Amino acid sequence: MSQTFTSVLTAAGGLLAGLTVAGLWALRLWTLLTRARTRARTLDRVAANAHTLVDTLQVERDRYHRQATEDDTTGLPNRRAAIQRLTHAVATCREVGVIVVDLVGFKLVNDRLGHRAGNTLLAQVAERLRRLTRTDVFAARLSGDEFTLIVHGGGDTTAAVADRAWSDLSQVPFVLDGRHIDIVASVGYTSTGQAGHDPEALLHLADIAMYWAKAHGGVVHGYADHMGDIPSGGRPRDWPIPHPR
Repeated sequence: MSQTFTSVLTAAGGLLAGLTVAGLWALRLWTLLTRARTRARTLDRVAANAHTLVDTLQVERDRYHRQATEDDTTGLPNRRAAIQRLTHAVATCREVGVIVVDLVGFKLVNDRLGHRAGNTLLAQVAERLRRLTRTDVFAARLSGDEFTLIVHGGGDTTAAVADRAWSDLSQVPFVLDGRHIDIVASVGYTSTGQAGHDPEALLHLADIAMYWAKAHGGVVHGYADHMGDIPSGGRPRDWPIPHPR
């Protein structure tokens, strides 16, 4: 075999070996790239799942917060939210007022028209009270047919809001299943000028004032010292109705 042919074979062998090595490296690189792309897609899915989980947790957190602080029937904040708001208000504001609203004859609506009509009435009452809300007035449902308004202001401001609440609820009939229903509100109120910066005392005295308003046929009544305190027998609305003074 001639030297030239041998040289050609050697060169061809070297080239083939080089191509083989290059092919192996290319295969290795392709494998690495494929794995990298697979991992990238996996990371994208993990990231997308993480974002979905975060969104789901935020939705669940918001739903839990609404359930914990929102009244289902009226959509207003509930008693828990009212207590939180009042506690914050007395801690941060110089003057705070509390108004308690109760509906005279609500039980009669429930008995005659049914609970669905009663819930509709509560929702309509809530909507009228919601119209009174602004940055310095907060409306909430306490329980049953009892609502509250928390006012950032003193006695005069609180009295004005109480008068407006009574007027909006008592002077315009409600419509239930095509029937016009007259409801009278009993509205009691107090402020930090009387009760001090104690959330429980504010609600307590406003509740007593509301009872006196209810005892007088459904009017607006601010708390006064002669109204006294709650006896051991229960809440103010459970007492015997006193004789007007």
